[in-house]
Amino acid sequence: MKWINFSLALALLFTITGAVTLAGQPGLLPDAELAKLARSHASADEHLKLAAHYEAHAAEHERDAKLHESLAVDYDKTDPRLAGEARHYAAHSQEAAEALSNLAKIHRDLAKEHTKKK
Repeated sequence: MKWINFSLALALLFTITGAVTLAGQPGLLPDAELAKLARSHASADEHLKLAAHYEAHAAEHERDAKLHESLAVDYDKTDPRLAGEARHYAAHSQEAAEALSNLAKIHRDLAKEHTKKK
């Protein structure tokens, strides 16, 4: 029973910490603004804003991947099922971070193209 209470407390802490970190992360755009810029991306400035958003979001996923890999090491000592799922999640977080970094790079390249056109 203590393990369940500890797990719930830990999950709540990570949820709250993650929400605060994400909300205060420089560069992240509100969903409505992200959608608006993603649809138009008509200027170098808009591409740079999108790149900053994707870089910040990638950093969040990278931190999440590291956290869950660390948790998996701890879970190895208590329950291999938890360890396996934590590693599974860490791998997906790392994959998402790479995709977001690629999106950021493309937007930075597009911003350079817009600048050259002027």
